[in-house]
Amino acid sequence: MSSEKKDNSFDLLGFGKLAKAIPDSVYEKSTETLLTTFEKLTAPITETTSGFGRYLRQKFDNMVSAEKAIATYTLEKAIRRARKKARKHHLSINPPIHPKSFVKAIEEASKETDPLLHEMWASLLASQMIQQQCHPHFVEILPHFSPAEAHLLVSLYNRDQVGQTGGGYLYFSYDIFRNWVRKAGDTNLETWTYSCVLLCEFGFADVLAPKKNTYPKEKEVTILFRTVSGNGFLETVTP
Repeated sequence: MSSEKKDNSFDLLGFGKLAKAIPDSVYEKSTETLLTTFEKLTAPITETTSGFGRYLRQKFDNMVSAEKAIATYTLEKAIRRARKKARKHHLSINPPIHPKSFVKAIEEASKETDPLLHEMWASLLASQMIQQQCHPHFVEILPHFSPAEAHLLVSLYNRDQVGQTGGGYLYFSYDIFRNWVRKAGDTNLETWTYSCVLLCEFGFADVLAPKKNTYPKEKEVTILFRTVSGNGFLETVTP
């Protein structure tokens, strides 16, 4: 997939305009300013659960200065995003259903400087404040994502969009594939990479066999598609 097509795919999901480097000014704020901002941001989602608030504050105190800066910057963005989404769908912002996962998301976000993955963490945090479908397992998976997996997941089609196939495999190993396609009959063969394996292992993608005799070496080419779980994850981490 060309870089132009990747960019276009991400623009459709809102990433293209948002995924920018964290400004230098974020790191220049004093620890006192960061703490004050962090407490103001977390107050609405911790005021009814004082134990959660104390735990969250302690985690923040244990971060190094750069992590505190990124965590606060990400949380600001997440809350703006959550408020906008809540207004649009007539929802309210609430304390996260899985507090432990929310804290871990903040910790992981504080270490992320890649623009694309940073946007994903901000959206995941926002989703935890307004959506019950934000499964805590997503917080465990996102740290294993690189931009390559993110671009790949966005580029895939759903199973009902790939056309006529040879169906599922009775038995297979990911090691047998050398190439893959997005739709049945595609002549543009993509190289099978570890990113493909990861998405399949996460349950966000799966494979289907091409129709017989479609490709010279049928067992080396597979159709890669996005699963329902992949759609759910993508919806959670996109703006």
